[in-house]
Amino acid sequence: MTCFIEFLTVRAWLFTILPRLVWMRLRGERPAACWAFDATRGGQLLAHWSRRLTGVTVAPLRFRLIDVKDEQGLLLRLRIAYQDLAEVQRDMMADPLFQQAVSGEWARDRFPAYVAKAIATPSVTERQTLWRALLTIQVCAWHERQQGRGGRNALFFMERRMLFPVIARYASRHGLIAIPVPRTLEGGAWRRRVLAPELKRVLYRLQALGLLGGRRIPRARWATVGMSRPGPHRPRLGVEYYGALNLDRPERYSNLFFWPVSGIPGRDLLMTFNMEGRPVNARDLAELQRHGIDAVAMRPRVWATPGAEVFLPRLRGRAGLLPRRLRLPGGMEGAWLREQARTYAREARPFWSEFFEAEHVKVYVSWFRYTEAHCALADALKDAGGVSAIYQRAYESFPSAETSVMTDIFFAYSQAMADLEQRSGSQIAYLVTTGYLGDRQFALLRQESQQVRERLQRHGAQRIVAFTDENSREDERWHTGHGVERENYAFLLERVLKEPWFGLVLKPKTPATLRRRLGPVAELLAQAEATGRCFMFEDGVIQGSYPPAAAAMAADLMIHGHLNAGTAGLEAALAGVPTLLLDRFGWSVSPLYRLGVGRVVFTEWDALWKASRAHWRRPGGIPGFGDWSPMLDELDPFRDGRAAERMGTYLRWLLEGFQAGLARDTVMADAASRYAAQWGSDKIAQVNRAGSTKPFLTPLEPVAEATEGVAA
Repeated sequence: MTCFIEFLTVRAWLFTILPRLVWMRLRGERPAACWAFDATRGGQLLAHWSRRLTGVTVAPLRFRLIDVKDEQGLLLRLRIAYQDLAEVQRDMMADPLFQQAVSGEWARDRFPAYVAKAIATPSVTERQTLWRALLTIQVCAWHERQQGRGGRNALFFMERRMLFPVIARYASRHGLIAIPVPRTLEGGAWRRRVLAPELKRVLYRLQALGLLGGRRIPRARWATVGMSRPGPHRPRLGVEYYGALNLDRPERYSNLFFWPVSGIPGRDLLMTFNMEGRPVNARDLAELQRHGIDAVAMRPRVWATPGAEVFLPRLRGRAGLLPRRLRLPGGMEGAWLREQARTYAREARPFWSEFFEAEHVKVYVSWFRYTEAHCALADALKDAGGVSAIYQRAYESFPSAETSVMTDIFFAYSQAMADLEQRSGSQIAYLVTTGYLGDRQFALLRQESQQVRERLQRHGAQRIVAFTDENSREDERWHTGHGVERENYAFLLERVLKEPWFGLVLKPKTPATLRRRLGPVAELLAQAEATGRCFMFEDGVIQGSYPPAAAAMAADLMIHGHLNAGTAGLEAALAGVPTLLLDRFGWSVSPLYRLGVGRVVFTEWDALWKASRAHWRRPGGIPGFGDWSPMLDELDPFRDGRAAERMGTYLRWLLEGFQAGLARDTVMADAASRYAAQWGSDKIAQVNRAGSTKPFLTPLEPVAEATEGVAA
């Protein structure tokens, strides 16, 4: 028997683990090995000093996330996202305790969906999340299989979580006995419990006064309720900022990508800044002001220039958004549900309601849908008589509890998203099919891409490949790690140095940190750039400012280094460039495998390179090589470069309806009717509008066409 420990602390060791191990030894059931995911210094020392009592040494559990796969070879980090997470979320929501919490008066609006999303928050670095619990269980089961002990009952000392029996049943199905130990609250959890919403409002004021560190924010710039900005009090469109403006460079990424082709006056826009790591600064403010667009920081910590304004809510928030009597039991489950209700009803929803009313925001658009926060925001807009809108930012191919969305309007690439969102448990009043929202940039990028191509050709490049990645992080236990990206870049950079006819265009997802993340491979990058046959798009603060199409259109062939995150590959294919996908993580269930292994999909570099060279040597190329045309209709039914225009026009119709004094339901119905008349009734759908948070579950199976290959 083996035992695993999620977090080895002094308390966990003394009160749970040590007594259990000693008792097992007395019964002659001493574990063969004991492994710990993480440990405090004190916990490590106690376990070391106690080894004579337990008869076992606790060692750190070493693994790489990229190696943790199930019996079918699927990467478990992905299988959890697309199957296991929804399975356990369903079991938790079916528990009588949760049914009580989301029924009756509690069932109104999006609070049940808020709770369901809170359960499925996608984080493996925070120990208390369900995500982390499922992944650590799967790592233990994988480790046992690697040691030839699969199916036996290993012990797993896990930190106690709400509805622990549900998690324990999941562990049991994978050959583990889950034993709860006292949990250790992380700093963020303590703050969430100690700081009441009303106290946070006071702290915002103190921060604005400069009494909690930082500069004092001029009082005249406070955007308080009842003190709206100068100008006509007309309905406005709010847009969430996420690191990209580029209003004078429309070929680059922009959070306002739809605006230039929307017909919406700049004075009717308000950009909200909510990222502490990227606060509103003087340059951002000046760029927005040149175009007549207003801006506001949503918290004092997001303020970085005297010219900016900060929204400060009332010191006392609105009450009565949920029943005052919380008829919930004690214990961890009751405490967690109370915390969710408090955050939803006394913090997030009132804050946004006050903001939307004070700033006359009737439509608010964002792309972020991965946490429960967007549910509270959508209800706040409803309180203010407005409409919430979320647009698709990434290619999705499977239903997932992680990506379910609760909004009034959802702008999607294709009609296929309606079925996928239905099965994810999303609630969408109107799903609007627009096509791929980045396609307007293709024509704008063509000249710059051609200049990059000619630059490489002047230095001898005859065949040019573009490559995009998906970023990486340091800890290879919880992320795919730098090692994979180093191998990817090293393979291509070595070809540049070896083959004088080969050119390479790089478009990293996060170029600002690439050279540091590459480690010793960065020297290869410098040598390749020195040949004049390697070019990298480096602009960008949070992520690269250029879209993948910029690199793709400079090349003969595009390679996207990740198949499970296929957005960059999709964009390149839509831009008309032959595109290959490299699946090094083992995700053979992806629909993209239908494009053909050996034609579009490859699982290792040597085969991809061999096929590419065969394609280049053959007159006219290998038929179907890099060809996405068999799937393009289902991925984007338009492909006309007007997706951003369709979204922008739809938002303008909504805004014009509110400016005409119409009610929100009428505004939404009119916009949908106009869009259907212009683009087809099949481009408008309603998803679970009556309300449903039950996720869809289906076994993940490899795509049948995955075995097809290419004759070189």
